[in-house]
Parts: sequence; structure tokens; C-alpha cells
Amino acid sequence: MKVEQRRRQYRASIPGVGKVSYQRKYDQAMAGRDPQAAIAAKCLDCMYWQRSRIAQCPIVCCPLWPYRPFTSEKTPPPAASQKPRKSKKPTKRPRRKSSPARHQPHRKPAPSRRKT
Repeated sequence: MKVEQRRRQYRASIPGVGKVSYQRKYDQAMAGRDPQAAIAAKCLDCMYWQRSRIAQCPIVCCPLWPYRPFTSEKTPPPAASQKPRKSKKPTKRPRRKSSPARHQPHRKPAPSRRKT
């Protein structure tokens, strides 16, 4: 099947009756000019075209979750909520003093006893 034909079939399966037309939202998303419409269309598609389910979306690991449309609570994106960190130089840890039980003093090797 051609891409355009598949898109038309998919668009025909989207609910578009009455005041709210999700088909228009899909058209805006597919035009590529409105990123918010693309996010809304994907969220609607994922939640079976039920706007009320988006607010209750359980997929918190989705990269679009912070940008969910149609919700009163807006979660800031993870990068925006964190303060920039100052780079720290690695700190040198003090050397551990070895205990006498672990450390054996260096000994000279015993002379070899060869019989000649």
C-alpha cells in the first residue's frame, strides 16, 4: 500500500463526529507545522481517542508524558526542572594507612643454596 492511502485509511478510522474533531488534530499533526498538535494526536492515539484518559495516563516513562495535552497539571520537562550543576573537580581521597597485619616489610630474598 502507498503511504498516502494508508494515511487516508487511518484518518477515516479516527473519531471525528460532532464538536470535537480529532481528524482535524491529526491533519494538523501530519502537516508538520504544529508540534503541539503532533503531541496531542499521539497522546489521543495512544489513549484510544479518549481525551479524558490522557490526564490519567499511566505511562510515566513516555518521553511525551511531561507535555501531555488536555491536562490541568503540567509537569515541567526533566531538564528544565533541574538546576545546572557546577562541575566539581574530583577530590583526592586520603590514602589509607595500612595495618601491620596486612603489610609485610620488604625482605631481601634468601640466598639460594646450590650444591656445586
